[in-house]
Amino acid sequence: MARMNSYRFASLGVGVLITMFTCPDISAQTYAAGYEVLRIAEHDRPIQLDVWYPSRDGDEREHNYGLSIGRIASGADFSGNNVPVVLLSHGALGAAANYSWIAEHLARRGFLVLGVSHFGESPVFGADTVRPESVARFDDRTRDLNAALEFLLERSRYASRLDPERLAAIGHSSGGASVLMLAGVEFSPALLKSYCTSSASTSDKGCEYPSSDVDAIAQTLTTTSRRLTALVVMDPAAGPGFSDSALQTFSLPVLVIASVQNDFLPYSFHAGRVSERLPGAEVVRLDAGEGHFIYLDVCASPIEAMGVPLCSDRPGIERASVHGRLASIIEQFLADHLGIQNAAQ
Repeated sequence: MARMNSYRFASLGVGVLITMFTCPDISAQTYAAGYEVLRIAEHDRPIQLDVWYPSRDGDEREHNYGLSIGRIASGADFSGNNVPVVLLSHGALGAAANYSWIAEHLARRGFLVLGVSHFGESPVFGADTVRPESVARFDDRTRDLNAALEFLLERSRYASRLDPERLAAIGHSSGGASVLMLAGVEFSPALLKSYCTSSASTSDKGCEYPSSDVDAIAQTLTTTSRRLTALVVMDPAAGPGFSDSALQTFSLPVLVIASVQNDFLPYSFHAGRVSERLPGAEVVRLDAGEGHFIYLDVCASPIEAMGVPLCSDRPGIERASVHGRLASIIEQFLADHLGIQNAAQ
């Protein structure tokens, strides 16, 4: 049975955390969050890599990621040896830099975080390159993720000081589905299409994206050539596309973080379904009104996806407080499963 960690936020002027689950920091902040952006190409496709890494010599300064503001030490020296790697996969039509809250946090604790942005989906390549039908191209996503990981471990300036045996992945929404596929959970585009054409999907915003060639995707999904150690999936999409048997036979440690009162992807068909069927999954349920986009950085843009605002939360929800709590839980989960006490030492 999956272990369920449930917590709520109550609003009493400010956000007050009431929890059934305590998760102490595994370490105080030891490093500055180094950061750089790289571009590589694979199969004639550009791939953008956002790399957050630990630095003992860096001086953090305010940084504009586009959607949000963070603090990084741009171009700082990379510190540590045998450093664990966390692959980061963004949601539909998004960008890796939209999740700087968790990337910066993990870099300051000694992890290297490799964020991957996908051509055709992500606006980082220019607004004129975005094609909404690309959302359904999970084959492009898994191929990009695998290529990015191989570049990092084999040809990047970080390669010799990384630990290829300690690899984890974090994904939100389509990114959550992508890292499950990358780790070997069998995905059926036909099952997802069947769900999206049924009456059950009436309130499912994910089914409003344009569809793509089901047969082509099914034949070209890529799993990683490296062994992933653990996964964190935040409000994963494409839940109906994973059969019961595909989920129930998956053995990798997984932390599922789910928004119960979901305003985009119905909980019972996506995060709820995945968490209930993954054997031994650790599950955190956000059940105080946190929506699907609570996992994006704190931001102020009026952008909406299918009519749902990306940066505005329901009354009483403080996104920064949610991030602070989740960052500690994610850090502890990764440390437990990657065998880390002080990540970069």
